[in-house]
Amino acid sequence: MNKLNILIIEDESLVAMELQQAIEKMGHNVVEYATNVKMAKQFLQTFDVNLILMDINLNDSINGIELYKELELEIPLIYLTAYTDETTMSEAIQTNPLGYLIKPHTEDELKAIIKLAQYKIQNIKTAPQKVEKLLEVGKGYFFNREEEQLFYRDLPVKLTIKERGLLKILIEAKGKIVRFETIEAVLWNGEAVNNTSLRTLIYRLRSKLEHKLIESEFNVGIRLVDL
Repeated sequence: MNKLNILIIEDESLVAMELQQAIEKMGHNVVEYATNVKMAKQFLQTFDVNLILMDINLNDSINGIELYKELELEIPLIYLTAYTDETTMSEAIQTNPLGYLIKPHTEDELKAIIKLAQYKIQNIKTAPQKVEKLLEVGKGYFFNREEEQLFYRDLPVKLTIKERGLLKILIEAKGKIVRFETIEAVLWNGEAVNNTSLRTLIYRLRSKLEHKLIESEFNVGIRLVDL
């Protein structure tokens, strides 16, 4: 892939135009730039986009992180942000971006992150043989049973021992509800465990997967919805 089709989502027109000029100077194609959520949704339906460069703070009804989650996109993403606080970055991580460009940035920083994104996208596109050997979990996630490794597209996702154990239980259930008592018995070997420990474990796994992949049934259990 020699040229990327990039959509810029940035509420400041001047910043968007400067980004467009710099990106096109690198030899890539900016299909459009959107300055609000409505325009972004329209352009995503209109153009063939293989990379999104999006500001987190859009000064609109929702921010960039919420927009990406709402649209359930599988298009690779780079965030533009002036915010590096822990809360914002933790929310952003849940959408598995290819990277972050912290404002104010230099042209060299932009060039470096675009080149990194291009490299990662090429690896995603050229690894169908690897994906075929994996179990599809949904929303771009795959689980290698032999290596017990979770991937988002072609990127490994780090899990703790208990997170990996919980994911394996849910995969084996093939979309059926797994009762909380069953999870406790398997993961804690029958030892007494408080509700907080189990809830925390489920929350941590959800934070590393697309949240909608794990569905809860009140006071009963959880399941993977795409299996």
